[in-house]
Amino acid sequence: MVSQKSKSLIAGVILAAVSGMASAGPLHLKVVYPVDNQNLPAVDSNFIFGSVEPGSSLRINDENVKVHRDGGWLAFLPVTPGNFKFVLHADKGKASDSAIINLHLPELPQYNYDSLYISNASTEPSHSIEVLEGDMVDIGFSGTPYCNAFCVLLPMGDTIPIQEAPARGYYTQKSIFDRDAKLALASVPESLLIRGTYRGTLQIPHCQTDTLRLVYHIYPPSNDQIEWYAKHAIGKAGMIPAEKLKRLKMIKSESSQVVIVVRHDISPTVIEFKDSITVIRTGPGKGYQCLFQPAGIRAAFAGRDGNWIRIKMAENQFGWVPDTAVTILMPGASLPHSYVKQISTAGYTDHATVTIGTTARHPFRIEEDVAAKTLTVILFGVDGDTDWIRYDSQDSLVSRIEWSQVQFGVYRVVIYLTAGSIWGYDAYYKGNDFNLDIKRYPAGKPRLADCRIVVDPGHSPDPGASGPTGLKEKDANLDIAKQLKRELEREGADVVLTRSDDSPLPLYDRPKIAAREKADLFISIHNNALPDGINPFANNGVSTYYYQPRSAALAHSVQKSLAAELNMNDFGWYYSNLAVDRPTQYPAILVECAFMMIPEQEALLRTEKFQKKVAKAIADGVREFFKNQAMGGER
Repeated sequence: MVSQKSKSLIAGVILAAVSGMASAGPLHLKVVYPVDNQNLPAVDSNFIFGSVEPGSSLRINDENVKVHRDGGWLAFLPVTPGNFKFVLHADKGKASDSAIINLHLPELPQYNYDSLYISNASTEPSHSIEVLEGDMVDIGFSGTPYCNAFCVLLPMGDTIPIQEAPARGYYTQKSIFDRDAKLALASVPESLLIRGTYRGTLQIPHCQTDTLRLVYHIYPPSNDQIEWYAKHAIGKAGMIPAEKLKRLKMIKSESSQVVIVVRHDISPTVIEFKDSITVIRTGPGKGYQCLFQPAGIRAAFAGRDGNWIRIKMAENQFGWVPDTAVTILMPGASLPHSYVKQISTAGYTDHATVTIGTTARHPFRIEEDVAAKTLTVILFGVDGDTDWIRYDSQDSLVSRIEWSQVQFGVYRVVIYLTAGSIWGYDAYYKGNDFNLDIKRYPAGKPRLADCRIVVDPGHSPDPGASGPTGLKEKDANLDIAKQLKRELEREGADVVLTRSDDSPLPLYDRPKIAAREKADLFISIHNNALPDGINPFANNGVSTYYYQPRSAALAHSVQKSLAAELNMNDFGWYYSNLAVDRPTQYPAILVECAFMMIPEQEALLRTEKFQKKVAKAIADGVREFFKNQAMGGER
């Protein structure tokens, strides 16, 4: 499944080459993807699809390709590193048509094994960074394989050993979506293995200087390794010319131009979050750690890596945020610390609120255990002095609350809920108090007829994926969404579409519509595409995606219904970090109904019969979800 962002990028590639898609030939041979002069990643095979006059025969690189009765076609063919061509030729009667698609794929690095080489472009870190004393930093480079290496840390002159990493396969694009990914390292030909990657770890020492610099060195194997080296690297065991041996004994050095800035702050530099959609990540551009951090939260600056700032939330508790999301405060700004003295609950018609009495705004993380019916709040920079927890005796949602001190500066609150009562939640600060609104079941009990459901036709203004004959995903998504709206309304649900036409709707505005409409459920409709290198004939079908734990049951129920009713491959249901699935206030899923790139499935998506069938299958899955919730619902 390709993300909405990736689909948009692919769509941009396609649209940029639209003028070259339509052939002037008599059979109207078109290539939708890939486009001419496109750069592909390191893959061993790739798909190519487009359309031609129905009834034509088609050959690509001397391979026969099936043409659908509507004229769409799809092939998955071998490609090779470097410059590569897809050569297409179509025939129908006496008419013919041709096209050539030029592609560029990465090539294996080439080394002279009888000399030493370090690629300056490959040195790590790849750019200047800011760190604290004691931090661990990954270091290394790419160079001549089978050698030894070390790094000198300047200005101190300390030496850090570096080892060559195990060889890795050249083709690295196999993914979770490739059910036939069996390309183990042992089966990769020697000629397609990448060697010469040297990696180590530097622990920033206590030092007086503010800047450090790295100088990498590579040197040949020791004398007792020379014969082995010659056999494996040069292929001439016992026959190494004297001049080659002389060159092999020379040490090659490369100075990294990257500066490591070491901070020696007497008092912490403080950052403050600007808005309420900031996500704290596990590393620069890496996984999500803490969602939707409100404006005004403060934390300590703990380093920088490019456009990413490292923050210290508590002792040994770090995260990363984009520098555009925070303000670095003037020297002397205070770093907040709270002692929580009391916790209280309050019951309302549609939710219960748990208030934790903090005295400042701190980073937090919410953890949900659906089976245990608990929500856990972890507050950073907070310690417990909690002698009182007051419960609202009129509220039936919160069973009990327990708190603990995980470590200094990490305060943990576990909220136990009545059976079946986790529907959604919203975390925020009111003043400096931390609040968690826990949403009850719609209308107090799980019934589809009491639900407000927001249905989101994915994409627009970007077209999303494209089919072989030019069907745009945004149009297919809208057709199915309208049918789903009708189907759910027949069940008594109140249904809101995020868009009902081609009006542009930015990705992050879609969850905002759901919040504004007080959605009980959110369903985003999409149709699928694959990353380069994945075989679409072996990997296709219906799939469903969720992010929040309470959405897993909905995703599973809908996926079972789709697989059973559509007579298509079951491509699985997935946890996936998608923007429309991340909100916490309601269960949310994204459905990929079919594959745009497969001619037979594109043809189905054009028909009202199939659109209705998909809509009914999704509605049946939602109905089953509510039935299951009712069996274990709120007591």
